[in-house]
Amino acid sequence: MTSRGRFLSLHWSLGLGRWSLDYCPLQGSILDNVLIVGSIAGKRYIEADRLGQSVIGEANMATAGTTWLHRMGTRAIDLLFPPSCVACGVGMGELVDDVAMCTTCRDALPRIAWATCQRCAARVPEIPGCVSDCKHCRDHKIQFDRTFALGAYDGLLRDLVLEMKNDATDRLANAFGELITLQFAETIRQLEPDAIVPIPMHVWRRLSRRANPPVSLAATIGRQLGLPVEPNLLRWRRDTSAQLGLSQQGRFRNMRGVMQIRAGYRLDAPRLLLVDDILTTGATCSEAARVLKRSGAAEVTVVVVGRTSSI
Repeated sequence: MTSRGRFLSLHWSLGLGRWSLDYCPLQGSILDNVLIVGSIAGKRYIEADRLGQSVIGEANMATAGTTWLHRMGTRAIDLLFPPSCVACGVGMGELVDDVAMCTTCRDALPRIAWATCQRCAARVPEIPGCVSDCKHCRDHKIQFDRTFALGAYDGLLRDLVLEMKNDATDRLANAFGELITLQFAETIRQLEPDAIVPIPMHVWRRLSRRANPPVSLAATIGRQLGLPVEPNLLRWRRDTSAQLGLSQQGRFRNMRGVMQIRAGYRLDAPRLLLVDDILTTGATCSEAARVLKRSGAAEVTVVVVGRTSSI
């Protein structure tokens, strides 16, 4: 069927702006017409019946031992080739928490300092002892179950997210992915997610941009949490007009029916993390969650870098 192994690769990482030591999967041939089944800890949750689909599971999961060796090797390389901060460019003698962002810039990232809806992270009235009902979720029938946002989409974080959209090196996406993991790793693990799904980018937009932040963010989070990433699970049925400038209702109408599960996949009640860069009205993530749940997903949790304070 398939044979897999790993080998150590020492290479210059554009994404991190430094030398990197990585474990790369070494995969053998796949027999024709084989049903490929992805699993974690013996739990089957996604099938792909076409050659060329990525295999979910062992090939892109790191064991505790390989993670430890990777970190030790990376730290040794950093001593020889010191990295720089992705935000301000200052040289860093040693990474703090393995994140290529200096503590000054990390402290300058605006945090979410308002009471939030647990489902969509929108601002809600702060009433001591009460859980406020979210009018936004109710009015638009938000389809995902909860949201984790690194910070408020404002100030330095907003500037860096906009830069990340055209960052071909993926340095910013890698740094943000690391910060998201540091902040939410334990909470996310308690949810026992099965896989990570980035919001897809339409092929025409991908050609016009230099980067694909949701995929890069998902890859970093997946590596840190030991979870497989499925960048090909969702696809666009058609391109949409720009969301910028549309009303809330207009954004939800604009996104209706634009995504679908790629042919050849079957979901068997997985719990999924849905990754994007920004959450504003939630129209894009809600539509993606609707499609995933309609296709069999049991639960969808949204993970983003920035959340707007108003919707």
